[in-house]
Amino acid sequence: MTLRVRRATAADTETLVPLYRAAYDTAADLGYPNGMQAVEAEYVRGWFDEEPPSAEFVAERDDTVVGAIRVLEERDVPFLERLAVAPDAQGEGVGGRLFARAERYAREAGYDRVRLGTFTDHPFLLDFYESRGYERFTLWESDDHEYDYVGYEKRL
Repeated sequence: MTLRVRRATAADTETLVPLYRAAYDTAADLGYPNGMQAVEAEYVRGWFDEEPPSAEFVAERDDTVVGAIRVLEERDVPFLERLAVAPDAQGEGVGGRLFARAERYAREAGYDRVRLGTFTDHPFLLDFYESRGYERFTLWESDDHEYDYVGYEKRL
């Protein structure tokens, strides 16, 4: 079983939609609902035409997409978002491989750090990010949810 991470293309859209729905259903089951549970192909396809650009990466296991991550470059510091790992591939290192590739992309593009955000008190993402060297730099309070969002940053 080989895991390969590559740059995603618009041709991956139809594969990414069910991946995101399944991965974000898992988050919703933990109490963190998100619009990605009902994401549509048109929205994902639009990522490949945006300005400023973003970079999407997918992880494939035996030619099946089992993970994805997005790097937004619309700010001074790239923002990593939309991490998704298929439920049956969670715990197998897919997220770590995707993060390593996204971080390498940012470093090669000349950035010295990356940022991301996640739910406060998330049962496993906080530990995952911190184990990869991410440090909290801010808290975004939300009046719309029972939880807030914590901002993480990592120097490359």
